[in-house]
Amino acid sequence: MAYIFDTNTLLEAKNRYYAFDVCPAFWDWLLLERQRGNVLSIEAVKGELEDPDAEAWALANPSFFEPNDLTRLADVSDWVIAETRFAQASRNSFLAKADPIVIAHALQNGHTVVTQEKPEPNTKKAKIPDVCLALGVSCKDQFKILNELKARFILEVQP
Repeated sequence: MAYIFDTNTLLEAKNRYYAFDVCPAFWDWLLLERQRGNVLSIEAVKGELEDPDAEAWALANPSFFEPNDLTRLADVSDWVIAETRFAQASRNSFLAKADPIVIAHALQNGHTVVTQEKPEPNTKKAKIPDVCLALGVSCKDQFKILNELKARFILEVQP
């Protein structure tokens, strides 16, 4: 079992608390954990990293991104389409992004989805945690994963 990162997790880390120039150790940690087989993402997510810095990082680290496994994509799509509480525009938006591919990849390979989205079981908008819950896919936020994998970003004091 590995943790599969969605687009918003990588972009939010880069834009908020783990900017490349502020906390490069986070990005090194991701690559180290990828080598250990603990974390990954997929090509669909790589394709959504339209921010120039994030895109450059993705291009420099292609091994972080596995090919999309679409084996279970119909299961994800069928559930989202059938869920009557979602507005049609929300279904369309969700299915047009990498989100269903991330969930399908996790479903097929027994991975845990990592997202910064919060579950909203009463919303009309399709959200990764709600779809994961319905399909039996584990879903956690990035901070739980950092804790579970015992990430440590130690400040080295420069003389």
